[in-house]
Amino acid sequence: MHNHNPATSDQGSLADIIRDYDWASTSLGPMSSWPAQLKCAVDIIIPSGAQIVMFCGNDFTAIYNDAYAPSIGIKHPSALGRPAKENWAELWDDLEPLLLQVRDAGETVVAKDRPFYIERHGVPETVYFDISYSPVSDEYGHVLAVLCIVNETTERVGYEATLKRLASIISSSEDAILGIDLNMTVTDWNSGAEKLYGFSAEEIVGRSVTLLIADDRVDEEAHIIARIKAGERVETHETVRRHRSGRLLDVSLTVSPIYDADGRIIGASKIARDITLRREAERVQELLIGELNHRVKNVLATVAAIARQTFAGANDISLASAAFDARLQSLARAHDLLTRGSWEAASLRTAVSEALSPYPPEQLDVSGPEIDVSPKAVVALTLILHELATNAAKYGALGASSGKVAVSWEVSAPGAQLTLSWKEVGGPKVAPPTRKGFGSRLIEALSSGQLRGHVELTYDVCGVHCLIRAPHDTGWSDYDHIQSRL
Repeated sequence: MHNHNPATSDQGSLADIIRDYDWASTSLGPMSSWPAQLKCAVDIIIPSGAQIVMFCGNDFTAIYNDAYAPSIGIKHPSALGRPAKENWAELWDDLEPLLLQVRDAGETVVAKDRPFYIERHGVPETVYFDISYSPVSDEYGHVLAVLCIVNETTERVGYEATLKRLASIISSSEDAILGIDLNMTVTDWNSGAEKLYGFSAEEIVGRSVTLLIADDRVDEEAHIIARIKAGERVETHETVRRHRSGRLLDVSLTVSPIYDADGRIIGASKIARDITLRREAERVQELLIGELNHRVKNVLATVAAIARQTFAGANDISLASAAFDARLQSLARAHDLLTRGSWEAASLRTAVSEALSPYPPEQLDVSGPEIDVSPKAVVALTLILHELATNAAKYGALGASSGKVAVSWEVSAPGAQLTLSWKEVGGPKVAPPTRKGFGSRLIEALSSGQLRGHVELTYDVCGVHCLIRAPHDTGWSDYDHIQSRL
């Protein structure tokens, strides 16, 4: 087994404990005698962040990782290296059939929110796990161990049970939600209500809801209850309520009847929202508009830079105009793609396909894993691919029926580096240009600026080869003002 460095527990790293354990005293024998498949499985589970335990051999000797240790409480670390029946005794009648189903029948057992009775902290409790039990076999198909990947869902199961009890009150939001009976006594109170009104559930449940009513609106609650008893729903309206501190709050309020199992009205649910959130939304809207203005200015600056370089020294205005229009169309395609994705990370494959859509698909070989890239990378790569494709259509592989262009990419560790390759074959012979044109400068500027990487542009006699290496980034980062680099 390799020397790992997983997260440590109070008893120390299980990688160290397992390495130093006296396995010769167990039914598995010394580690040196273990089958390669068992060693490999141990190597895999130890550094994993998932909760994993393996039950090995005929007596189901336990080997587990640091992530799993908390799930057995005080049984750790004594459970390591011991037969499962010793430390899982209280649930052995339940657990053993599952393990035998995997070991003897070679089956995989999968279940969600499966209950188990355990005593991991010295007291009995029922806990819930998502489980996946599968065999670890040698080259002859003999099952060496049962690999158990689990995820404790006890807290979620309990929470969902609570939600069922509150289902008639909590309809759709995280706003302040409370329930009252027909005597106006508070029966239920969520964290949103605690946040809005300042009362904890312990302070308010069982007391009159009139604690929240402003002095000049004492009759309002009685009127609401009268409408609820009549089976009406009080639509959203704006009113005033009192905070625990005495401060008055402007809120919007919706009130609906609560029915019991027999269809009788037994109370009301209230959903309240602080209207100050509306002002917060307006502030956010202003920020978004400011961000939009900023991005528009950057786009315009980019367009201006492209225009300046495209038309600078142009001898033929019509050709320069065509080149400029094509570059704008390429930029527009990138923005269309980002707009469809709400300006969040977009598929690199889609971005490449969009950039190369004007060209015959039979001349293109696009390959690479399905990954997302940041908005700035979408824009940068779209413009880069446009320049490469335009050059290839004029002078290279895309200008010849026999020409091909291979575009590929990969993401490699460490550092999650994205490597994208453009390679032309089958076109006319290529000679290095006598001067660096706008396209080359744009590619270099985008690679170093927008992508924070570097580019290798090779004019091989068989075709142009462009290799870009940059950090793989899916988060938003603003334009790097490429116009200053052109």
